[in-house]
Amino acid sequence: MTAARHRGAAIALTVFLAAGAWAALAWSGQKTLESLLPADGAAPGWSRDGEPQAFAGEDLYVYINGGAEIYQEYGFRRVVIQDYRNAAGRSLSLEIFEMETPAAAFGMFTFKRSGQGKDVPIGSGAELEDYYLNFWKGRYLATLTGFDESAATVAGLIAVGGRVEAMIMDTADPPPLVASLPAEGLRPGSVRYLRGLLGLNNVYPFPSAHGLGFAAAVKGDYGEGLFLVVMDYGSDAARETAWDELRAALEGSDKFEKVRASASGSMLFRDSRGRYAAFAPSGARIVFGVSSDLTASLLLVAQSR
Repeated sequence: MTAARHRGAAIALTVFLAAGAWAALAWSGQKTLESLLPADGAAPGWSRDGEPQAFAGEDLYVYINGGAEIYQEYGFRRVVIQDYRNAAGRSLSLEIFEMETPAAAFGMFTFKRSGQGKDVPIGSGAELEDYYLNFWKGRYLATLTGFDESAATVAGLIAVGGRVEAMIMDTADPPPLVASLPAEGLRPGSVRYLRGLLGLNNVYPFPSAHGLGFAAAVKGDYGEGLFLVVMDYGSDAARETAWDELRAALEGSDKFEKVRASASGSMLFRDSRGRYAAFAPSGARIVFGVSSDLTASLLLVAQSR
């Protein structure tokens, strides 16, 4: 083969490999988070203030001291941070988190929102409270923080957030497990989607991790102090093992007093705060309801089975 033909073959191979790499990148849906940052003036009146920062994987612990663990539990990939300022000197900060899956982004959104704010039509779900705006779309979670509660700052949060949302092509619905919560009486904004013990213990503390190796869980509020949690284990066999471990852990803990067990296999305990916690198996799931009212907790668990 001549030198010219060698060069031609090398060029063809390079083009082929480059095309393949580009196709793989496009197919995976990957893009730089920086491309989602609104440019100067994209949100009228607001311009970038300084250079963006970016963190990926374990480096999140450098950016968030003491709060990175929950992001990692849900499935964190990377984050980019950019400050913005308007001509009047008001400022806001934008964080865009890329999570591993849409379910992870939805979960972090439910963890970060308070449920006390205002719903706004941005992304697949958004909450505006005081000078904070959180929304999720696809596998992305955005948090915008103002530094005052002025109308101009709040309008800026919505304008910048809207531009970010418009550039995110991913779309997704909440995980199907959310639909397992009974709709009647469910308080708007109270749903939390959980992926591990950090999230669960933030909702309701347990004495140990025994029996709590669920694949995913969802929690909803139904009244003053009354809430329900549905934990999914993926299979009946995995749930059966978890049920035995959980029962042994609760019965052996000095923080739970066993009240009774029913013929259907459900259990009722009184916890260290005097609340009633009713547990029951349901296929591949374990459901439990907690309330200061014994009847209410039992009824809610029965409705969810």
